[in-house]
Amino acid sequence: MKIDIDIKAQPNDITCGPTALHAVYNYYSKPFSLDTIIDEIPMLDGGGTLGVMLGNHALKNDFNVYLYTYNLNVFDPSWFASEKVDLIEKLRAQLLVKNDERIRSASEYYIKFLQNGGEIIYTQLSPELFTHYLAQEIPLLTGLSATFLYDSMRETPETNQYDDVAGFPSGHFVVISGIDSVENKIVVADPLYKNPLAGKSIYKVGLGHLINSILLGVITYDANILVLIPKDKVDVNIYRG
Repeated sequence: MKIDIDIKAQPNDITCGPTALHAVYNYYSKPFSLDTIIDEIPMLDGGGTLGVMLGNHALKNDFNVYLYTYNLNVFDPSWFASEKVDLIEKLRAQLLVKNDERIRSASEYYIKFLQNGGEIIYTQLSPELFTHYLAQEIPLLTGLSATFLYDSMRETPETNQYDDVAGFPSGHFVVISGIDSVENKIVVADPLYKNPLAGKSIYKVGLGHLINSILLGVITYDANILVLIPKDKVDVNIYRG
């Protein structure tokens, strides 16, 4: 199964998130220009954005948004053991005891996401999650580790240049648009056209490799999957594991 996704080339090294979001908007025939999305989505101090920031933008533009998280830097597994747990309360409590600026910033954006009506889901990352939505013709906006996905060198944050010694892992956003059950591969729409893995925007990657790339995105505060559903699309079944 495969969804036709038209994804533009990201204008620079730090706009993969807005560009991937634009591709999903375009799929749903939502008339947003890429420049407008880039202008409206905040950027982190070191460049780039978080998946929750993309989710907040979608919530303001008539989408229901479900965010699957695997980021244990921000979320404790016990928070999802009962529906009685108030995630906003837990995130606010975390702000009182943790000084790491990345955790604090992410927590604040997640609080806003929940207040705006977004839902955070914590469940096993499995092929069933992909097929569940792709069978309903819903693309998945995914934050992952570019370093692992491309099997490339780490990068220096200041220049985004490859450096195997001084570099650090880098994050990235792509759109999952299909699955090949025969080859056991996922179809990816990548805003980095000249990427080290395939050198083109639409390609296939091994299912296991993609899952590992998503999970290792925790290093760069990615490790998430965003499901964006227009509010007028009411017949979608949500995957909860």
